[in-house]
Amino acid sequence: MLRSVVFIALLGLAGPLQAQAAPDEETLADFKAFAQAYRAERGVLSFSYAIARDGRIVAAEGFGWQDHDAEEPTTPDTTYLVASITKTFSAATLLAMEADGLIDLDDAFTDLSDWPDRCEWLATSGNIFGGGVALDDGYVPPKIDCTARFSLRQVLQMRVLGTPGSNFLYNPIVFGRLSNWVEEHTGRPFDHWVRRYVIDKAGLKDIAAGWRDPQGAMALVHLAPPFRIAKDEEDGLAPSVLPNPEMNASSGIIASARGLAEYSLALDDGRILPAALLQQMWTPPTEPDGTPASYAYGWWTQQWRGQQLVWHGGWWPDAYAGLLLKVPAKGLTLVALGNTDGLHWGNRLQVAEVEKNPLALKFLELFAAGTSAPTP
Repeated sequence: MLRSVVFIALLGLAGPLQAQAAPDEETLADFKAFAQAYRAERGVLSFSYAIARDGRIVAAEGFGWQDHDAEEPTTPDTTYLVASITKTFSAATLLAMEADGLIDLDDAFTDLSDWPDRCEWLATSGNIFGGGVALDDGYVPPKIDCTARFSLRQVLQMRVLGTPGSNFLYNPIVFGRLSNWVEEHTGRPFDHWVRRYVIDKAGLKDIAAGWRDPQGAMALVHLAPPFRIAKDEEDGLAPSVLPNPEMNASSGIIASARGLAEYSLALDDGRILPAALLQQMWTPPTEPDGTPASYAYGWWTQQWRGQQLVWHGGWWPDAYAGLLLKVPAKGLTLVALGNTDGLHWGNRLQVAEVEKNPLALKFLELFAAGTSAPTP
């Protein structure tokens, strides 16, 4: 079977909706057709999504193939490296550890043993996450001060450039070292704590905290290998190198769309954090001008048509991309994952704008703007 023929056939749109479909069924079918079209437009070989509402999963779909030879169809249980969506797991873990008295989020992150050398590299390398470098929109964030003390809380909230705590810039490099700090101060690997406070606590299945996690082995069995966009290839795609699958605070979770939807439901029903801590996790600090920041604890946060959205994207360039989007007041969740980076939309590093993601906007317009609840 020629992969190019299979892939082109797969990217065809869904057929016409049934004329007598109920409104809620039509809404779900409308999103499904849009998702299939978006997948075709963005060149995602294996694409899965799930929608949860009011305590249950109301849709779970998979399109494409989860292997190189087009023999294993994608399902809602196909797994992916979810990249920075991992940060939401890390935030819940650290907030729970603080509640149990194991750590204090106001402790100095900067006493991490290798921080002075790493900070010097970050400050002098020209990397955008060290600050002092113009971003694509012209904004120049302040440089990181390697003599400054900043706390675990400020790292969790991505407020480490310039005067610590004074401004926000998304910073996965510094955030990722939170796991090293935890390991140094507890003597346990970070995946131990993520399992204790999130995965095992919530009874989640088939989620791996990094590829070395023996309890998450089934997540590896169903892993869709990564591809990159390659215009010189017959079908426009080529196999890509597997990104770093090690677990750290910034990345490492391996999960399916259905698995992340179950994780979202576990957050909602209090199986991971009590209501007060959940609210804390999703409450951003205030900027000097009095406006809420775009990032809380390990989650982007913003308003859309008067509703709070909390979300996180995941992006491994030339490999994987995904989105976990929640509308807490309506009990709504969208999870979308793919094995190319075609789902990445280039959100700016200092402001939350998930509505600029066409898939997210379609979801919000269909499910968050109205009042009717879809049924399976």
